[in-house]
Amino acid sequence: MRPSSLVLLVLLTAACTPNAPAAPAPLSATELDAVKAVDAAFAAGMNAKDTTAVFAVYATDAKLMPQDSPVLVGAAVHSLIADIIAGGGSDFVLTSSTAYGVGDLAYLVGTATYKMGGAAETVKYAEVLRKNANGKWQYVVDMFSNVAVPAPMAAPVKKK
Repeated sequence: MRPSSLVLLVLLTAACTPNAPAAPAPLSATELDAVKAVDAAFAAGMNAKDTTAVFAVYATDAKLMPQDSPVLVGAAVHSLIADIIAGGGSDFVLTSSTAYGVGDLAYLVGTATYKMGGAAETVKYAEVLRKNANGKWQYVVDMFSNVAVPAPMAAPVKKK
């Protein structure tokens, strides 16, 4: 094949290859505020003991992953939330330290403080949110666990 034919073949192939779609841009500050507002709505619902408001921040296919528990879905999510409220859960404050998203997915990482039967509690959390067809952000994954003091590290063993 002559060099000029090879160049023509490469140019023709490049011209016929469709361009890959551009990656979606990260969410704007306004969109991230809407994502963070889901945490505020969760806290407000829990503090008002309004299970309907709390259930509304979860997508119907949401996965809830509390510490030392299997993954909860559907009615099991509702049952745990109702149990927390009935058990005296109050004074919820969620504080995200990280918020990021692209397209219709976002995540939040942070800590939450609350009282359970009057005793102060602190948990760390990671949440994945998805924008639904109505443009509303909802949790699709909600994972949380206690904040524990790190265990002391063992002294290294010296080899002889």
